Amino acid sequence: MKKILLVSILILILILTSACSQNEEPEAIPNKTNSDAPSGISKKLVVIDRVYTDAKEEYGWWVVPKNSKSITIYVEAQNAQAVLFWSTPTGTEVGKERELIGYDIDGEDGWSFEWDIQDKSLHNHITVQALGVDTLVTERFNVHSLED
Repeated sequence: MKKILLVSILILILILTSACSQNEEPEAIPNKTNSDAPSGISKKLVVIDRVYTDAKEEYGWWVVPKNSKSITIYVEAQNAQAVLFWSTPTGTEVGKERELIGYDIDGEDGWSFEWDIQDKSLHNHITVQALGVDTLVTERFNVHSLED
């Protein structure tokens, strides 16, 4: 129950901070003391070491083969409590079309998300946000599905 409450609070903080900022640098949550952190949770800064998929990368885009049913996004992160996965179509003024496509709240087996893309034509920006007690770190990449 404590974990669900913590994750709910962290996701709320993430949504509020991400709506106000497009900064890709870690953002400190103001003036939290160590006594505010639930027991067993470290207040170390979150670091994203690597983001990759099971698709092939070409010219800065992850290319999803024709008739693919899913794509898995993997994140190697340190000190994260949750990882959120967002999709935004390419283009101008599309920020309002950003969609939360998934999340991972258990990093015991690594951070990842399998996205169901069956019957979707993709030309999107994917944003990965690693959320910790003190920081939010964002990494972005592009994904494109091949057409028939």
